[in-house]
Amino acid sequence: MAPGTASDAPWRPVLEKARALTGFSDDDAEVLRHAAESLVPCAAEIASAFYDTLFACEHTAAIFRNLGQDRAVREGTLRQWFESVITGDYDDRFWTWHWLVGLVHVQHHVEHVYVMSMFGRLQSLLVAKAFEIFEEASAERLIQAFLRATSCLAALTVEAYHHEYLHAVKESGLKDPVLTRMVALEVQKKIQEYRRILGPCPVR
Repeated sequence: MAPGTASDAPWRPVLEKARALTGFSDDDAEVLRHAAESLVPCAAEIASAFYDTLFACEHTAAIFRNLGQDRAVREGTLRQWFESVITGDYDDRFWTWHWLVGLVHVQHHVEHVYVMSMFGRLQSLLVAKAFEIFEEASAERLIQAFLRATSCLAALTVEAYHHEYLHAVKESGLKDPVLTRMVALEVQKKIQEYRRILGPCPVR
């Protein structure tokens, strides 16, 4: 059995929560599959626009320079990713691979702000294409399905980063209760610091 496909795979409870909150359903997968033939030819244009954004930002461009990664290769990978999403074949292998995305970001020290911002960029690119290609009602159904699917993927990516980073810390020898107390204390200190700066605040 492939890693992450067992019933206790770490991504499974995360996905269940994300699906419950986003409303992502099998009907959404079917909407995407139905639109895939029209959307696949757009993959190259979407990938190009995506990496135009990343390479225009000095912080994210530096990540690729430091890794020595070729833009054409990265665009090819994104095209494959986009096609995997819109074909709607959401089996355990699909979700496990997307959990792996979070691990890759840990490895390369990619910050959440970049990950979440670029999920938003992909969503906006798809919205524009949907209204170019489809009638309004069909475009809206497609957009909602894509937003729900990619919101689940964003949740997996961020939670994988958090889950696997903490797991790596624990494996280094720091016991779970000690780690939990340390994190809680540091978070409490940070919250108190912000409250001193901000004064009364609705966030509790």
